[in-house]
Amino acid sequence: MQLDERSYAGQIFRPKPETYFEEDGSFGVVATPWGPRAAAKRTIEILKDYILSARQDMEATSPFQKLTCLSPLANTLRVGVMLANDSLYREENKNEHISGVELLVFSHQFGELAFAQVGHPNFFLARLGMPWIPLSVQFDLSTELSRPPEILPPLPQNMIGLHTTTNLNVSSFKTQAQDRLIFLSHSHVSHPMNTVTFERTSLDKISETLAQRHPNLPFWLGVLALA
Repeated sequence: MQLDERSYAGQIFRPKPETYFEEDGSFGVVATPWGPRAAAKRTIEILKDYILSARQDMEATSPFQKLTCLSPLANTLRVGVMLANDSLYREENKNEHISGVELLVFSHQFGELAFAQVGHPNFFLARLGMPWIPLSVQFDLSTELSRPPEILPPLPQNMIGLHTTTNLNVSSFKTQAQDRLIFLSHSHVSHPMNTVTFERTSLDKISETLAQRHPNLPFWLGVLALA
């Protein structure tokens, strides 16, 4: 199952993410590097190694305490992100800040969609007969500091690797047949996105809406249909 993705340059800079998606849509990572791209690639490798191995043995000992309020699937993602944060901090940023990574990782098994996130992208679910369901909407510092009509360049508010701990959002959601996942890195989520129908959830239609609303702002967009 292939991710459909598109980058729109606008007139200001936003880094394109590194991505990894299993062919069946059961696991995926979107890692946006602020600094060397190698940090995002390394983050993906850590998550792949831990989460795909943990999938084979859900009872394996965890290097971090698991939370009883989360499902086993969500706990695995949480621990994977904490491992990636710890590795990036120790190897890249312990003495000075060199690189940070915005991160979204998800796993889809037996109708459960679990995800863990630090920073962009925004994360939506498109479902037949409904407007988009916002699973997680992110804000960067340009949203806080801009004074329209001037729009400041994208600036991340939350990344892994900068501290020994990280501000992590973890959640789960029950999926249905034909659901689609939408990943959107964009400083200002346009209001029309709240009313986009399932039938209009395509790369071309969404890109057209975003470009018309904020023609100068860069964005990265990904659409994935779940099995």
